[in-house]
Amino acid sequence: MLSPFSHLWRNLVHRDQIERDLDEEVQAHVELLVDEKIRAGMNPHAARRAAALELGGVDAVKEQVREIRSGAIAEQFLQDIRYAARLLRRNPIFTLTATLSLAIGIGANTTIFTVANALLFRPPAGVVEPDRVVDIGVTRSPGGFNFNPSSYPNYLDIRERTTTLDGVYAYPLFPAAMSLGGAGNTIGAESVFGMAVTVNYFTVLGASPAAGRLFDAGDSEQPGASPIAVLSHAFWTRRFNKDLAIVGRTLTLNGHPFTVVGVAAEGFQGTGVRAGDLWVPTSMLATATSQGTGMLANRAGAWLLIGGRLKPRVSIPKATAEMDAIGRTLEREYPAQNRGARLLLLPSSPVPGNSVPVAAFLTLLMGIVSLVLVIACANLTGVLLARASARRREIAVRLAVGAGRARLMRQLFTETMMLFVLGGVGGLLLARGMTSLLVSRLPTLPFPVDVSLALDGRAIVFTTGLVLIAALLSGLAPALQASKADVVSTLKDDAQAPGRLRLRHAFVIAQVAFSILLVVVAGLFARALQRMGSMDPGFDSHGVELVALNLSEAGYTDATGPLFARELIDRVRGLPDVQSATLAAVLPGGFESLRLAGLTLPGVSSPNGPELFADWNIVEPGYFATLRIPLAGGRDFSGADRTGAQPVVIVGEGTARRLWPGKEAVGQYVLAHRGGPDPLTRALRVIGVARDPSYGTLFDGTTGLYVYVPLPQQYWSSMMIVARTKDGRRVIDEIRALVASMNSNLPIVRAQTAEDYTALGLMPQRVGVSVAGSLGLVGVLLTAIGTYGVTVYAVTRRTREIGIRIALGARRADVIGMILRQGLSLVLIGSIIGLTLAAAAGRLLATFLLGMPPIDPVTFAGAALLLAAVGLAACYVPARRASDIDAMEALRAD
Repeated sequence: MLSPFSHLWRNLVHRDQIERDLDEEVQAHVELLVDEKIRAGMNPHAARRAAALELGGVDAVKEQVREIRSGAIAEQFLQDIRYAARLLRRNPIFTLTATLSLAIGIGANTTIFTVANALLFRPPAGVVEPDRVVDIGVTRSPGGFNFNPSSYPNYLDIRERTTTLDGVYAYPLFPAAMSLGGAGNTIGAESVFGMAVTVNYFTVLGASPAAGRLFDAGDSEQPGASPIAVLSHAFWTRRFNKDLAIVGRTLTLNGHPFTVVGVAAEGFQGTGVRAGDLWVPTSMLATATSQGTGMLANRAGAWLLIGGRLKPRVSIPKATAEMDAIGRTLEREYPAQNRGARLLLLPSSPVPGNSVPVAAFLTLLMGIVSLVLVIACANLTGVLLARASARRREIAVRLAVGAGRARLMRQLFTETMMLFVLGGVGGLLLARGMTSLLVSRLPTLPFPVDVSLALDGRAIVFTTGLVLIAALLSGLAPALQASKADVVSTLKDDAQAPGRLRLRHAFVIAQVAFSILLVVVAGLFARALQRMGSMDPGFDSHGVELVALNLSEAGYTDATGPLFARELIDRVRGLPDVQSATLAAVLPGGFESLRLAGLTLPGVSSPNGPELFADWNIVEPGYFATLRIPLAGGRDFSGADRTGAQPVVIVGEGTARRLWPGKEAVGQYVLAHRGGPDPLTRALRVIGVARDPSYGTLFDGTTGLYVYVPLPQQYWSSMMIVARTKDGRRVIDEIRALVASMNSNLPIVRAQTAEDYTALGLMPQRVGVSVAGSLGLVGVLLTAIGTYGVTVYAVTRRTREIGIRIALGARRADVIGMILRQGLSLVLIGSIIGLTLAAAAGRLLATFLLGMPPIDPVTFAGAALLLAAVGLAACYVPARRASDIDAMEALRAD
């Protein structure tokens, strides 16, 4: 007789049999009722009529049978859950260990998916039809592998010439620091971050205001004609407590009045992760940031990101082709500023132009955390196989009394699923902490960002799917093996099929292989960082403090700014704990660069001749000494290099080789060309040649060519105090107090060490070490547990054999060696497989290894030795126990 669940399982597999079986059950139900009425004294015909009336027809009977079936299935399901819960409560150590290992694996996967979801998949808040929004950038590499900002004149030409886009807008690469005053500001100088965007920015994105209005076509694009501002919702909430009366009031930005016309909708920050406090029109750039109107006229400048919206039914390939054609036309029309530049059009991304490398890095992290989950699942599967072996008598008895194989499989799956549900819940809880930990490992950025890493619906769905798939794969093998038990042989002699042991061995080998792969990946990242630390980067960032200022926020101009800067740095040098100090616009090793002008040699016409584009820096005397950048020739800047004196320049070694190959650069002249409607050409005399920094960065927008000019001759309002301290002491508080004493209205934009500033360039390697290293240790621990478990099981299974060997004279060392050989053979096979996988992974990671060989002998040998030591430790304890087996007791054992 088939069990109820077996009967139902057959019906689910064979759909054509369902109605036949149902008809049989209906007929049996009717006959039973007819028999009852005949026994009550009715004749057969009357009994059938009465039964038909009572039952309400065949359909009604079928519905009753279905209800009975549903109730039975539900009851069986509840029985399975209760039984599984009792089994897990009886083994709290196993339950806790399994749940914790699964929670770590699931939580790590959920964490990386949450980050990927925020950076790649989640649509930007407040943007209408974001799938039609695109990013437009400039590339100068043949394969188009970099994506750089462009200039305002190029933006105007793109906007006028495009036919595939419904609108083109522009916004700066980074928010600019501004000084806030007005509107009842009584706390002194307050630094805020503003974005100078084109007046059609909100319109093209389809943004709506939370209060007032946003920029529109009625606002003028003429420089200085639209002194208006829109506040972000977060800044409005934080600074003005959602006061609606702020609309129409005046704020003072960098000493100039701006009227607040509206507040953006909650959550809106454009399409990127940069989170400014407010927006002003691009036409007000000079007023709001004191960067000069030349930024809007300089076609060679690279500071604007460009975006657009595709017209309906226009594909990205069609728009890309048009943008490439526009770029080639601009190169022909303006060869000096656009030589070698191509326009790229890509789907909009929170990290414009870098979605591919970001996706590649997140894929790498997802692969790393997936390995941990695979190791945890393999470990759990091995334990479930062992538990199923221990329960084979129970399973055989249940089969013998009529339980179907499908019924047993469902029971075993229920136990596995309960473990994974507990692990999934724990993983979601751990994911919050892991996300915070991952964010804490990131270096400090010089501008605010807002990336929502909340566990939203997508993350919940991802985790649920992950739990279901992992539970199915982990529970399938134990359920199949357990349900295939031969009743007679199992009840007779408790023998164990060798196939099950081989399956457990396979899972241990998989754990070893994936663990060694994780360890090698972590080791390669660590070795890359070690190699980078041992290399001479061309400067010394240790013990250097940075304090960023924007002198325009306190109203300093081109005339007054250099004087204040010189007095400020002289007083910083006088601080007791300061060894040397200087001012600089940017530092090597970060991701900021200045492209102030193109370079040519005298006698070469700029509009028609090739220009050399380099990364500029604006510094005070002492810059090279403070950062310990050696000069290969010439001298440093001095106080004599001031306004009105001969314009001078210090070039990097690479620039010198490009401009004067095989010649002495010191004493030569170079022409700096600034394009635009009001072009300017200056002749600069080379007074020194500095060694080029050799520091890896995350971004590839730098040219590798460097040019340095003195601050008095090229004023720049946004500067950093660079102070080298004595014995690495912290002096940021002293510098803050000094700045406040000199001008209380000059806010500090940010303060950090030079090491933190340069850390962003090595972010992938640092995150890789943290993730792969920490999870690699978890994987190694799980591998040790799995190896220990299979060795203990092997010893238990061979107790009689070991007793016979001891009785026949086997020495203790022989028994230990036999067990160790069996356990370590699994480790050896897994290590060979893992090292082979690691060799392939190393080649995929070559981009992130900073010149390290992908197959590093030290890393590979170290990982192999680590797993060998772990395997030896896991096997030795069971081997010692095996050697202590009493021969007589072993021979009497069942």
